[in-house]
Amino acid sequence: MPWIIIGVGNRDRGDDGAGVAVVEALTGCATHVVDAGALDMFNLWSETDDVVVVDAMRSGARPGTVRSFDVRETPLPGETFASTHSFGPAAGIELARALGRMPTSIEVIGIEAGDLTVGVNLSPPVVQAVHEVTRRLASA
Repeated sequence: MPWIIIGVGNRDRGDDGAGVAVVEALTGCATHVVDAGALDMFNLWSETDDVVVVDAMRSGARPGTVRSFDVRETPLPGETFASTHSFGPAAGIELARALGRMPTSIEVIGIEAGDLTVGVNLSPPVVQAVHEVTRRLASA
């Protein structure tokens, strides 16, 4: 398996489901994709050296804004990816770093969330961002 895409999030908390939505949109493509909790991330990437993690973020930017982080050498800003996860991607990545289980290449794609209300769908700007990220990953 050349690379893996991991979607993190909660589809029942509005825009927090952005990472899961990207993974669902990519299902059936040649790329291996999974919907996983942050704690499981480093177990999943033991099979490959190239990883992409997609999750909702809260940085204060406009909802639907997409940002990319290369976290191989620089930690992910943890407060940005805390959203509704008690143990988010930043903590999972730093645990993997401490255990010496980081992949050769790891990119985190954040989609700025707006509404995290329980029981609502993705907001229109986040739906558009999910399509943008899905197109980019499908063509890679």
